Amino acid sequence: MGKGRTAWTRSGALVLGVAVIAAGCSSGGSASNSTTTTAASSSTTSGGKTTGTSPGVSTTQISIGAISSKTGQLAGYFDGLAPGMIAYFNTLNANGGINGRHIVLTDNLDDGGSPTQFIQDAHTLIDQDHVFAIGVASAWFSPNYFVTTKTPTYGYNVSANWQGAPNLYAVGGSTQVYANGYSSLAYFIKKVAAKSVAFISYGPSIASSYDACSSYATGMKQAGFNVVLADVGAQLGGSYSSDVQRLQQSGAQLVVTCMQASDNITLARDIQQYGLKIKQFWLNGYDQALLAQYGNLMEGVYVDNVGGVPFQAGDRSRYGNTYPGMLAYLAAMAKYEPNFVYNGVAFQGWQSAALIAAGVKAAGKDPTQASVIAATNKITNFTASGVSAPVDWAVSHTGTTWPDCSSYIQVQGGKYVPVFGQGKQVFVCVNKNPKNPVPVTPMPGTPGA
Repeated sequence: MGKGRTAWTRSGALVLGVAVIAAGCSSGGSASNSTTTTAASSSTTSGGKTTGTSPGVSTTQISIGAISSKTGQLAGYFDGLAPGMIAYFNTLNANGGINGRHIVLTDNLDDGGSPTQFIQDAHTLIDQDHVFAIGVASAWFSPNYFVTTKTPTYGYNVSANWQGAPNLYAVGGSTQVYANGYSSLAYFIKKVAAKSVAFISYGPSIASSYDACSSYATGMKQAGFNVVLADVGAQLGGSYSSDVQRLQQSGAQLVVTCMQASDNITLARDIQQYGLKIKQFWLNGYDQALLAQYGNLMEGVYVDNVGGVPFQAGDRSRYGNTYPGMLAYLAAMAKYEPNFVYNGVAFQGWQSAALIAAGVKAAGKDPTQASVIAATNKITNFTASGVSAPVDWAVSHTGTTWPDCSSYIQVQGGKYVPVFGQGKQVFVCVNKNPKNPVPVTPMPGTPGA
């Protein structure tokens, strides 16, 4: 719903590593190393004669590039972007593409977890390979050169600097506004009947964690909830036994964490060892591989999945054909990229590719970068082919829309299970009133509505 989906904000609650969290705080300044070379004005890619109207466009193909961290300290966290994009484009092309053109991911570059390499990759794709658009999944995303060259850019909003420019399209919306989550969090607290709440995050040096939990703790206090503990200086990768003791002493019935998944596991282990009976709500931890390894520690834990249809909606025994978009995603990933079916960043790549395709289709038979940007920014109900709550791209570069929709998930019997939704609806959409949060009717076009 126009909310940036990055870890522990109004997010998809993806699992990130230590380096990602830290890097997200400092990536905004990297663009100072870039030059101001202008992108080429005509396509030089293969796949048919060039049209001469826009980079990366030929008579038969539109060439797309990608930058993600496939090696280095971030390896394994962001490598799913390209597989998700490839699966979407392969599915699209198998059905004829758009107006006679196939959309193809021709370049998949690796920034190696380096801000300098990221900038070099951006120049390679724009200046040398002349791609039409670029997908990004990197903590080192620097927007300047993409904005200067007016290159349509799509991807995972982890670095908090996608906001503002009309050509930057973060999955779910390019803004990050913590206050947008107040009503949804208040709804959750009331739903689990928690009379006292605690928050745990890292300190200010890891801003994406600190800012989120600090804001949520303040917001819940203002809404009248009993916030008995707000530890916003927890140690990254440390022991949480002292936090568990403080939780025990505070009488908290619910703990909300703004930490990476591995530290949530450590906290859960300490909670279990101390025999503390407390509900846990992780803003980061919706990951099948994590659950497969730590199911005993995660039993009963709630995780947030803001704006995205959960993978479990593809279970026909429960949902039938209510979510054809998720069924299509699962089938395509199983066919083209089976190692990334339940990968959260691959899901971001799929949604990015879907927006590229929607913009190209809306731009008509002779798409240019400018026409695709203009056409995309008129799309007011984008659902990535039925896998996300609607996003209004006339608003979502700088603002947000309502209602706010989340799919809440709990670990039950070693499985992720969507909870709180009515009937087969996985989303719970709430009003903009954290003092009295109540479910409201999802906006038209919401999957499952």
